[in-house]
Amino acid sequence: MLEILAVVLFLLALFAALIVLPILVVIKAAQLLFERPLNEVVGAVNEVRGYHWRNADAVERERVVRKACAWRVIARVVGVRALVSGAFVATSSTIGFACCLAAWRMLKPIREEMRSACAFRSTGAQDEPRYSPS
Repeated sequence: MLEILAVVLFLLALFAALIVLPILVVIKAAQLLFERPLNEVVGAVNEVRGYHWRNADAVERERVVRKACAWRVIARVVGVRALVSGAFVATSSTIGFACCLAAWRMLKPIREEMRSACAFRSTGAQDEPRYSPS
């Protein structure tokens, strides 16, 4: 019994050393390489969004909110499609069910988010805060 446990522990350690460790090294290298440029791009995008928000009138702000909501809905639908594809590919029915449940939870808030974005009315004031979907 002790020999079997020792072999299982050895195989787990071998698996960790040969499979998991290189994956973690690659992830860390990618993080070190791409973290700063990605943060700069995100910062620039947020700065441009803020600029457009400050310089837009009330009608344009409402259009910006609806357009951003539309892109979020598109992204959610694409993510749901990937989850449902994963559910059909999964060999385990439990994993397939979990993928379908996650897909349902992603689709569920779309209706309320769209209603909120369409109901948004801008005052056009200079100090009006940017719309937040939450």
